[in-house]
Amino acid sequence: MIGIFDSGIGGNCIKREIEKLLPEEKIIYLADKNNFPYGTKSLSQIRKIAVKNTNYLINKGAKLIVVACNTATVHAINYLRKNFPNITFIGVEPAVKPAGLISKRGIIILSSPKAAKSKQLLNLMNKYTKGRKVFNIGSLELVKAVENKLGNKEIKMILEKTLPEKILNQSDVLVLGCTHFPLIKNEIKKYVGKKIKIIDSGKAVAKQVKLKLNL
Repeated sequence: MIGIFDSGIGGNCIKREIEKLLPEEKIIYLADKNNFPYGTKSLSQIRKIAVKNTNYLINKGAKLIVVACNTATVHAINYLRKNFPNITFIGVEPAVKPAGLISKRGIIILSSPKAAKSKQLLNLMNKYTKGRKVFNIGSLELVKAVENKLGNKEIKMILEKTLPEKILNQSDVLVLGCTHFPLIKNEIKKYVGKKIKIIDSGKAVAKQVKLKLNL
């Protein structure tokens, strides 16, 4: 059984990609709404939450666990691997590498504030975005809007503040660096227009799950 956890509904986009690729596999999804959002928590709090979620999923029969949250991946996945050596963990990270390969102008990386400030993201940017203008943007307001299922009008107002025209005009790729954001991909696509390609890491995570399961 595959276990997945996130701080709410965001990881459902990862779940969907895994279901498409591995329709026969059983999946249990933990929407940890009691601790939403992870981005406001300390390192020790995130690790404690991750351990609790892992124990829950293991008790339900999970042998492989997807940490379907960029913030939790950055701050807890190595800790989980150390403390649960018999469990395979797969994390998520923003699709910076493919963005660097296809961008000709500029790259927007849209994530949560904590993920945006992480060393891991900065390392990815330094490695894969040389010669490109990068707009590294964290928006907790947008994460909360998705989790609370706000309407299109409210989402658009947040996008207008978060992604102003002056940034859009200098970019051709938008990386959705939070698992909540693919859930409003259509709204984001409508706002940014056809000139900007939108990518996320959902398919890559699903492929990694398949690889680890030797399927």
